[in-house]
Amino acid sequence: MAPLYTEKTGRPAADPERLLRLMLLSYLFDHSERELYEILPMHAGYLWFCGLDFESVLHPDPHHPTLPDRTTLVKTRKRWRQHGIFDRLMTYVVDQCIAAGLVSPDVHAAADGTQVRANASIHSLREVKLAPVETLEDYLARTAREDEQTESPDADRDPDDDPPSPSPKSGERVHAEERGNFRGIRFSNQTHRSVTDPDARLYKKGKGQEAYPRYLVHDVIDVQSRVILSRKASVATGTAERETSLEQLASIRFRHPSITIRTLSADKAYGTTEYLEAIFVQGITPLVSLRRKEMEEIPTWKRRAKNPAQEAKRQAKVRDVQIRNQARLIQQQGGYRSIQALRTRCGHVFAEGKECHGLDRARSRGLYAMEEQALLTAVVQNLKRLCRFRKKRGGTGSLACAKPELGAGSPARPSVLWRQMAGRMASKIRHEGSLCPINSPAF
Repeated sequence: MAPLYTEKTGRPAADPERLLRLMLLSYLFDHSERELYEILPMHAGYLWFCGLDFESVLHPDPHHPTLPDRTTLVKTRKRWRQHGIFDRLMTYVVDQCIAAGLVSPDVHAAADGTQVRANASIHSLREVKLAPVETLEDYLARTAREDEQTESPDADRDPDDDPPSPSPKSGERVHAEERGNFRGIRFSNQTHRSVTDPDARLYKKGKGQEAYPRYLVHDVIDVQSRVILSRKASVATGTAERETSLEQLASIRFRHPSITIRTLSADKAYGTTEYLEAIFVQGITPLVSLRRKEMEEIPTWKRRAKNPAQEAKRQAKVRDVQIRNQARLIQQQGGYRSIQALRTRCGHVFAEGKECHGLDRARSRGLYAMEEQALLTAVVQNLKRLCRFRKKRGGTGSLACAKPELGAGSPARPSVLWRQMAGRMASKIRHEGSLCPINSPAF
């Protein structure tokens, strides 16, 4: 964030690290900015995490760390969103997980998507009215008529002199859609848009589910460590899951070159020929169950095609069948059943985000705001896994480099010496039945 700030111009800025800690607290415990600022002056743990104390909140001093204003937090968050700070933060956290040893170099990944309710009501849908196509001659004629009407004698008359017209009833003044009476009205994304959040789309996954304005959030995770390697929000469409997944895989390969994705588990929605071909081209083994489990026969033709275009179509059909059969063969061999069984962890990650971190509904409006919420939620979830992993295994990854093991040329640590002395004492007791002093020749 250093390039976004200057030391010579402008007023003194709020500490960006403290602002980031406030944002992480907001998403970690599912607080809005307003709720967070109501709880913060009374919560010693929150203040300690932000490097503050009760005095800095009750009696702010300009010469000491102070709590930034809530509007400063909101404006800074929007500015960081525009400059891609949260995307770089997500990359940095994943790199930390890789350096600590939480994510292995050979990754078995899983891809999935979930729907998130937009911050818009179903009653905010309005019919899309296309602008009429008008020729130049019609435009000139219309402007000429408008000029004649403005030059007429009635144009100088004051509209306040007109008698008041009878006001319509409240039921007639309100549109049928505004009253929530949708009988006889057919909604679709081609004909209706939400005036509250135009980026949201009507979407549902099942036939028994009701369509609401929603977004889609996509994940690519490491199934062994449950670390989110990439998270992205998109407009809800039928092909968004597959298209976004390919973009995420390319982004992971570019941003994290130290890891290699070996397999990719996904559900049947990803079992299209185009998606499987793109996965095979990247050198990844797709663990995707196809809707049709039987092997397909390679198509053959009795006559040769004289047209080159027809011959190209035949070759494309053969290639598509071979790709699908190769994916079925991987499923039938069963070599990756244990890895594919962990695909449900992707749903567990989504459930954690919705239940604990507020990912079940959009906080703000717009696709960019939804992207920010998805990224910060993923950052919080990855930090939780990284903290637990370092607590359990403190000598792995980058920490192992900071604490070298005991070698021939390195000095012995006190803990190692005490363990050696305790072992010698225990063996002496077993052999002689008595405890000899430490300064005896046995030591």
